[in-house]
Amino acid sequence: MRFTKLSSSTKVTDEQNRLSKEHAGLIRKEQALQKTLLLEAKKEKQRKKELERKKTMVQVSTTLQAPFTMPRSGKSSYSKKGKPLAREIQNDKVKFLLLCLVFAVIIVMLWRAIPS
Repeated sequence: MRFTKLSSSTKVTDEQNRLSKEHAGLIRKEQALQKTLLLEAKKEKQRKKELERKKTMVQVSTTLQAPFTMPRSGKSSYSKKGKPLAREIQNDKVKFLLLCLVFAVIIVMLWRAIPS
């Protein structure tokens, strides 16, 4: 058996063929990875959409389950939270005394208007 010496041009073409095959394989791998990346992005988008939908459903269900309360007529002189302030208590006392004075004046006027 005689071994023939390969010419340098055949070595170059063999190397080019090997590199072109590797390049084609790498391009296929890149395309496959891009497809999986797109699929993962779509799945993530769907997960976020589903999570948002569930969140709104929870908000709607809690709103529907809340007990209905009738709105209050008039305003409370005290704040909604905690103890009333000293100024508010003082204002309420003054209002009460003025109402008592007006009521007393009305009673006195009625008493005088009734003939005896």
